Amino acid sequence: MLLELHIKNFALIDKVDMIFSKGLNILTGETGAGKSILIDSVNFILGDKQNKDIIRTGQEAAYVEAVFDSQSKEIEDILLENGVEVEEILIISREINQSGRSISRINGRTVTISFLKQIGRLLVDIHGQHEHQSLLNEAVHIDILDSFCGERLRNLKKEYLELYVKNNTIEKQLEKLATDEQFKLRRIDLLSFQIQEISDAKLIAEEDIELGKRKMILSNSEKIFSTLSGVYEKIYESREGECAYDGIGSSLISMDSIADYDEAIKDMKDEIQDIYYKLGDIIGNIREYIEHCEFDPNELDEIENRLDIISKLKRKYGSTIEEILDYYNKSSQELEQIQRSDELINGLTKQKNDSLKILNEYANKMTQIRRDISESLKQQIENELKYLGMERAIFRVEINEKTTLTENGKDEVYFLMTANPGEPLRQLSKVASGGEMSRIMLAIKSVIADIDRIPTLIFDEIDIGISGRTAQSVGEKMCQISSNHQILSVTHLPQIASMGDVHFKIQKTTGDETTTTNVNKLNNYEQIDELARMLSGTVITDLTRNHAKEVLELANIKKDEIKKHAN
Repeated sequence: MLLELHIKNFALIDKVDMIFSKGLNILTGETGAGKSILIDSVNFILGDKQNKDIIRTGQEAAYVEAVFDSQSKEIEDILLENGVEVEEILIISREINQSGRSISRINGRTVTISFLKQIGRLLVDIHGQHEHQSLLNEAVHIDILDSFCGERLRNLKKEYLELYVKNNTIEKQLEKLATDEQFKLRRIDLLSFQIQEISDAKLIAEEDIELGKRKMILSNSEKIFSTLSGVYEKIYESREGECAYDGIGSSLISMDSIADYDEAIKDMKDEIQDIYYKLGDIIGNIREYIEHCEFDPNELDEIENRLDIISKLKRKYGSTIEEILDYYNKSSQELEQIQRSDELINGLTKQKNDSLKILNEYANKMTQIRRDISESLKQQIENELKYLGMERAIFRVEINEKTTLTENGKDEVYFLMTANPGEPLRQLSKVASGGEMSRIMLAIKSVIADIDRIPTLIFDEIDIGISGRTAQSVGEKMCQISSNHQILSVTHLPQIASMGDVHFKIQKTTGDETTTTNVNKLNNYEQIDELARMLSGTVITDLTRNHAKEVLELANIKKDEIKKHAN
């Protein structure tokens, strides 16, 4: 449900804040007051394409924000899948600046226009004289019929879809296997060569790292030998006087003679003694390293050759040995699959045929349910159309069976209609005017109100071309639907306006240099005055005011009857 709408610098609107309620929200005003601007702002927030011309003159950007109370599990799932935080309310905002760039956000996270449209279709359904109504999208017709079919078809369709997805997976596997024979042979040769090349290398994980370390030692063995020999000589085999190691030993003997005189001296002697023993160990390690320090040119050549082989494999199959081995495993699996492709194809083909047999059985059952229910849907919609002033309209649900299966089975569903006897049945877009289309949607919404998932409906001037009893019927029908849906209705007729639960008046004020559209929520007295204006024109008299009051009182009585019956 749409809770709030905040508009700033949008067309003639300076700033408007609207709080909507459940039930039927009425919007009225003089022609040209800006009612269509409000509908345009809702379209804008739902992803409709707009350019910078909608920015109010003299301003840098136009901004619209809508707050929804959405309890839809479907919407929550879509938000979570796209990394948008789910909260108790859904806040959608969109801004467009003078450069023509627009920024859209849902709960503070920037989203694309396509994602905005995806969410918008689940929140609001707009019907009016100039809208691309959802009813004109023939792909929607089967969804409407299926919704009307209820739980029986829903459960069957769920089982069908699970099997349909599995069958698609099988078909993709078959397409992958049933490639051109020459391509398969070329692929076998390539994979066989690559697998053999990697296998011959007998790679070991992290082998290149260890070889690199060994290469570094061998490449610098002469420097290592000479440096360590010099260190050893200075520490242990000095040719000029006492070496460092012997010097520390004689120092220990000297300190031992005075260690008992002071605890501090004893501590220093102990520390030097630790160094002496540790240095002895180090000298032994250096001596051993020098004794085994040999430079073998052949070993260095072997390491360089091995690293060269590994480097070539890395250029072909992966940046590390682990990646090369992973490529080897995947290629081996692919080769085995190709070599066994005939066997696999036969097995998968059998699975596909068995699956298609069951899918066709499900599809036939779905078709039968749709045909059984379509006549009831036709009758109910025709009854609603008669109630809405289209007494002679003929409506039909056409179901065509295709040879190919889709996620909806094998059926294509079209709504056909003629508003005048003697005229052939045609697609809705070719036979219905804007006002008639809105009444057709109103009739359909009445029939499927209990199962329709879109919470908010907007009817933009669907009263064009009707009056009197038909207008009253349209108002009553909106009141009936508003028991299950929130409705926003832009109207010129008092018969419809009087049925509202909340009434907003749109006014345009003109100053010396500016024109501004304002919106006011009417109290009971203001609502009577607005109905009086709609009944008589600009001059409001006591007579017209009393007439408006009577219309409102009768509407309230009718509303109570409708809502009591709905409950």
